[in-house]
Formats: sequence, structure tokens, C-alpha cells
Amino acid sequence: MTPSPNPTVPPIEVDCPQCRVPADPVGLRCPSCQEDLAALVRLRYAGRIDFNAALAQARAGDEATALVLLRRAVAAEPDLRPAWELLAYVSARTGAEDDARAAAAALRADPDRP
Repeated sequence: MTPSPNPTVPPIEVDCPQCRVPADPVGLRCPSCQEDLAALVRLRYAGRIDFNAALAQARAGDEATALVLLRRAVAAEPDLRPAWELLAYVSARTGAEDDARAAAAALRADPDRP
């Protein structure tokens, strides 16, 4: 596994489907065949990408867009706790009761965190 360029960010873990080697974390290309693996990275990290976009939208005051992005984030990555936490917060602020209930249930179901 290639070390992450930023030590606070986990390394990208996407392998080239043809060569079976990890993608270059900076260029998102296969070091062996030079194939562009950016689309595979986007699929693998879709939940985190949507969460980051939702966070930006929530900070900008666009909570409706943030809700849409957060729903996609938790659908793509159901174990992404920060997305569930932000979904709970934004849905409570906007009155989206179904989302608030789903987020609360997901957060209660996590045995590793209070």
C-alpha cells in the first residue's frame, strides 16, 4: 500500500482491475499500465465525496442540497458515521422527520461509539 501524501488522510485503496496493483494516490493512475482509475476511485469513495459536498452545502446554508447529498452518502457507505451525524443534525433543523429517525437509529446501532 502506498503511503498517503497527507498523513491525516487514509491512503486511497483502489487496485487496477487489469494489473492488480494499487492506484497512484496522487495521479489516480495505475503505475503499471497507466490506466486512469479516477472513475473507480469515485465509485469506491462516493459516500465520502458526497459527505464532503454536503458539509460544504450545510455550511453555506443550503440544507436542502445537503440532505440530498447526505442521503446518497449513507446509501453508498452505510458505516460512515460522520454522514449519519450530519444527516441527523440537518434533518432535525429542516424537519425531515424520516431522515432524522433513520439517522438516530443508525447512530444508536453503532456499538463502538456512544
